[in-house]
Amino acid sequence: MNYSSKAILFIAFFLLSLSIDAQIGRFKKSAKKLKQKTEKTTESEKEIAKEKKTEPPSNDVDFSELEKQKMEWTSTFERLEKKWDQLSFKAYEAKKSEYKEFYKKFSAAYKEDRKKEHSDSYTQNLINTVDGYYSDQVPASKMSQIKETAKESFDKENWSVYPSDRIRDIETAQKQVNEARGYLKQPDPELEKYEQKLAEQKGKITKYVNDGGLEKRRAEIDKRLAEKRRLHDAGMTDASVNSTVKTNINREKYGDPLKVLITSENWQVERDKYGQPKLKFVKVDIATKKSNGKCYYVRGSVAQQHEGGGVYGNKYLNIYYTEGEMKCSNVK
Repeated sequence: MNYSSKAILFIAFFLLSLSIDAQIGRFKKSAKKLKQKTEKTTESEKEIAKEKKTEPPSNDVDFSELEKQKMEWTSTFERLEKKWDQLSFKAYEAKKSEYKEFYKKFSAAYKEDRKKEHSDSYTQNLINTVDGYYSDQVPASKMSQIKETAKESFDKENWSVYPSDRIRDIETAQKQVNEARGYLKQPDPELEKYEQKLAEQKGKITKYVNDGGLEKRRAEIDKRLAEKRRLHDAGMTDASVNSTVKTNINREKYGDPLKVLITSENWQVERDKYGQPKLKFVKVDIATKKSNGKCYYVRGSVAQQHEGGGVYGNKYLNIYYTEGEMKCSNVK
């Protein structure tokens, strides 16, 4: 290759290098601008995200959900007004405060949705009624009612005969005390004192039962009745009636007859719905004595079935019941 050709080739190579360097320079410049633009965009997006993060939550409220909550609140105060539910004074005050805050939100949403003010008179009337249940001390009328419930439980002649019933009355009064306490704004000394009295009386009656007091009392009563128990006066006499009793009485069950008195003044006729005689009878008192040496007062009747034509059948004995033990010395 001659000198001229080499010179031309060198110049061409040099120009090509300059062109490539220029393109590389432009590419780097474009890349730098793109990077700066990207960084700027990223910073902008971060600022926007930051603004969104610090933006307060939307005040939009689902009114239908608030209406549902309002119905639940009204139901809460209805149950309190009917005394189906009960809250302590402190809990009730907290519940009212919670409702007050809710109602601010509800009434604002109601006005926006309905374009008018909401009337809360129904719920407020409920609240006013429940407010009246609470007081510093139990009302006198309520206190009297509680005491009346357990009044007989403090009468020994009563509770010593019916201890289970009187304990049940005390337990009812104790429930009433707890209910009354639930509506107090502060402790009531009179109520606390009466509650203690109820507990002590319940313990007293329970001890009486556990110590066999009821059985002892019944034995004492039975003894007094046995001392007082006597046959009635005779209304008439009829040897055949006395014979019927002594022949037909169940000696194993009632004992041996010591004395028989006819207390009826004459034979009484029992008739059917058509007025026809069914039977005739007289009432009898019977004193018996068992193998244990104790005497008893038995009551019954001697009767005869009507067989037609004014004719009556054989006499038979009908025992009503045994009145109880009687002193053998009372059989005269």
